[in-house]
Amino acid sequence: MKPMIIDVVGTIKELVKWALTQVLLFLGVILFGLSAPLLFTVGALWLAWRYPDYASTWAVIYLFAGPFACAIWMVFICHWHSVRQWQRSGKLDSWREDHGGMICTVGKSIWFMISGFFGSVLAEGVLTYTAHRMSVIPGHLMLFFAVAPFAVFAPVLLVLLSRWIRRDEYATA
Repeated sequence: MKPMIIDVVGTIKELVKWALTQVLLFLGVILFGLSAPLLFTVGALWLAWRYPDYASTWAVIYLFAGPFACAIWMVFICHWHSVRQWQRSGKLDSWREDHGGMICTVGKSIWFMISGFFGSVLAEGVLTYTAHRMSVIPGHLMLFFAVAPFAVFAPVLLVLLSRWIRRDEYATA
């Protein structure tokens, strides 16, 4: 029987490399998500103003990256109102159990993320279709990208508007 040699140091190096890659990827996604409102408003208008010749390239990137940014923000705002309410009342330690446990809270977060993604895709599709039908894009690129963040973040804005309308109901709950 041939002796088997295990490369422990090489395996540990690969494990550390993989873990570091995953951490950097996670941080990149979080950084993109948190900076998305600034990138999708000021950044898009700046690009439309400075580089209108390359609009077809970065507009496609803008519209494809938008639903991902919206999905990240939907995860952030999913439980924000109830967490803040429990924090103000001093019951933050029991928040997850009071809201159905791990499965219910994570399930709600995933539902918000998926609905935010597809809601953003739908709103962007409506905006793009309407802009093409009205011939807005060729002559008024700045106008299109001034309105586009409202389509990209439409699900987030709808959730925030809904909670703002029902804020008195939350205060008494």
